[in-house]
Amino acid sequence: MYQLIEGVKIVPSYNDIMLEERVLLSSGTALADVSTDRCSTPYCRDAIIPQLPWRKPTVLEQQILFIRQFENSSNLYVIVFSIPQNILSHFNDINSVKDPRELNYFFQKDRVKKGISLIQEHIETFCLQSADITKYGIGWNAPNQMTVTVGADNCKVGLHIDNQRGSSLHRILINLGSEPRYFLFINLSIQQLYSLVLEIHSNAISKTSGSSRICMAFMQLFPNYPVVKLRVEPGEAYIAPTEHITHDGCTEGTNSLDVFFTLRAIFDYQGRVQQSVVMSRDPPLNPSY
Repeated sequence: MYQLIEGVKIVPSYNDIMLEERVLLSSGTALADVSTDRCSTPYCRDAIIPQLPWRKPTVLEQQILFIRQFENSSNLYVIVFSIPQNILSHFNDINSVKDPRELNYFFQKDRVKKGISLIQEHIETFCLQSADITKYGIGWNAPNQMTVTVGADNCKVGLHIDNQRGSSLHRILINLGSEPRYFLFINLSIQQLYSLVLEIHSNAISKTSGSSRICMAFMQLFPNYPVVKLRVEPGEAYIAPTEHITHDGCTEGTNSLDVFFTLRAIFDYQGRVQQSVVMSRDPPLNPSY
C-alpha cells in the first residue's frame, strides 16, 4: 500500500498561512538504526521512522490531506496558526540561548514568565472545557533530528501514539525557537489502523491491543504508506489529536535548539478558526524588541 487514504485532515489556511506549500510525504517507514541517529540519544529497539526521500504531494494527495470546511462528525484535524505578536515579544531573547542548560535561567525571567501567563490565557479562549493550564510543558530538542521523542528508557521511540488519558485530549505545541520544526504524522486514526491491520493479518492484533501495538503493526504491515511532514514556523502553533494518530516531532535541517511550549486539552477547533479569521483582518502588530 502506498496511496493515501481519506482520514485525518489538515486545515489549510489561517492568518494567511498556506499549508499546502509546507507539506512533504515520505517514501514510507523503516526501522531506525545507528546510521539514522544524529545525536547521542539512541533509538529504542524496534523504533520506526520515516523512510527517505521526502517528496511533494500530488494534486490528488493534497485533496485527500486538506479540508476547506470542518465536518461536525469528526474532530480529527491538524491545524496550524500564528501566536499573537504581543505574546511572542516576551520570548525574543530566546535566540541568544545556545546551551540547553541556560534554558532554566531564561524561563525564570519575569518577562518570560509573563509571556507564559499570556500563552495560558490565550489557550483558554479556545478550550472546549476548563483545562488545567498549569500542567504545561516547556522542552527542547537537539537540532537536525529525524524524530525527537525520548521514552522512559532514555531512547528515542520513533513514530508513536501518545498514551490515552481517558478524555481524548489533543495537543497544542508552540514553536518558541528560532527555526522551523516539523510535525510528522500518518493521516489515519487508530480506528482506521486497526481495521486495515485486521484485513491483512487477523491475528496480528485484538480488541484489547493497545494503541502502540496497533500503530506498530500497521507500519510493519504497510511499510510503504507515507508519513506527512508539516512545517511549523517560529511563532506558530499546531493542534493535533496525538492520542489518536501516529506522529512525532522533527528538527531535520536545523542548527539551533528546538524550544517549545506544549499542553494537552480538549480544544474548540472551530472557535480557533474564527479567532484566526478575525486576527487575519487586523493590521499586523510591530514586533517589540
